[in-house]
Amino acid sequence: MSLKELTKDQHTAAEATEFMKAIFNKSLPTSVWADYTYNKMLWYGAIETRARAAGFLNDLPDIDRAYKLYQDAKELTGGNFPKFRQLAIDYHRYILDLDDPKKVLAHLYTWHMGDLFGGQMIKKMLPPPHRNLEFKDIENLKMAIRAKLDDSLADEANVAFEWAIKIMNTYNDELGL
Repeated sequence: MSLKELTKDQHTAAEATEFMKAIFNKSLPTSVWADYTYNKMLWYGAIETRARAAGFLNDLPDIDRAYKLYQDAKELTGGNFPKFRQLAIDYHRYILDLDDPKKVLAHLYTWHMGDLFGGQMIKKMLPPPHRNLEFKDIENLKMAIRAKLDDSLADEANVAFEWAIKIMNTYNDELGL
């Protein structure tokens, strides 16, 4: 089985969250997207810091998203940033504390490949800015990431999807659920 197949159930569950439904129904409030974008910057920073330290990003030009998330959040909030959500802080710490640097690749796979695939649809459904979803060479970047992956990352990638689901579910109150 491929990594994609080994994570299919969790991926499907993440896509089925009310948060994602609101995006695809074009009903997600901009304030919720701004809050999510700001919080997402936190765990992306952890993923990219750990991946860079392990040398995983050396041949991945244009992969860095954390600063682009900051720029988007700043524009979306007018610089009046929300507080980081506790779950985003916990996830950030989880990534920084991973015992095996290779596990960071599972989180990079889950989030960054998500931006390279679903993110390309999402940016058409939500108002800009979308700096964090703009890439110079999507196809080559996908291939370069795939070259670093193997099926042994499936368990940790499923953990990353579990974090994604929990984080997206923290917005259910703002979505009136």
